[in-house]
Amino acid sequence: MNLAQFTWTVVPFLSVQVVIGHAIIAVTIGALLYEVSVKKTTLMSIWMAKNGLLLMLIVALTATLGSLYFSEVSGWSPCKYCWIQRIFMYPQVVLLIIALWKRDNKVARYILALCLIGAAYAAYHYYIQLYEIIASPTNPATPCDASGESCVKTPFIQFGYITIPMMALTAFMLNIMGSVLMLRRSAEVR
Repeated sequence: MNLAQFTWTVVPFLSVQVVIGHAIIAVTIGALLYEVSVKKTTLMSIWMAKNGLLLMLIVALTATLGSLYFSEVSGWSPCKYCWIQRIFMYPQVVLLIIALWKRDNKVARYILALCLIGAAYAAYHYYIQLYEIIASPTNPATPCDASGESCVKTPFIQFGYITIPMMALTAFMLNIMGSVLMLRRSAEVR
C-alpha cells in the first residue's frame, strides 16, 4: 500500500471518529439538559467528569496527530485558518498530559478557553468552505493569504459534510463538553 492509498484509508477512519464524536456531543447535550430539568446528575456525567482529563487528552492527541499527518505525511499544506486552529489545539496536549500527571482538574478552565476560540475559527472556516462549495462549485478557490493556500479548498468531503475544519470543530466541541462536565462536577462537589 502506497502513501496515497494509506491516506485515503486514514480519511474515512478519522471521519467515522467525527461521526462518533457528533453522537457523543448529542448524547452529552441531552444528558445535560435532562440533568438541568430534573436537577439530578446522571451516572454518564459523573463518569465523563471523572475521566475527563484522559478523554480530552485522547481527543486533543488524535486531532493533533491527524493534522500533522495531513500536513507532514500527506503533504497537504495548511491554510491560514488551519494554522490558527492548530494554535488552539496543540497546547491542549501538553496541558492535559501535565494535568493528568498532576491530577489537576482545574486545567478544564484553560482547555475551555482554548476550545471556545478554536471552535469559533473552525466554525468560520467550515462556513466559508461550505459557502464556496455551494455558491461556486466550478470556480477555483482563491488563496486567503500570501502562502497561496486557499482557505476554502478542501482535499476531501466525507459523508457529504466532513472536511478538515469539521474534524477540528468536532474535536473542539468534544473538549468543550469535557471541560463543562468537569467544571460542573467540581462546582457540585464544593
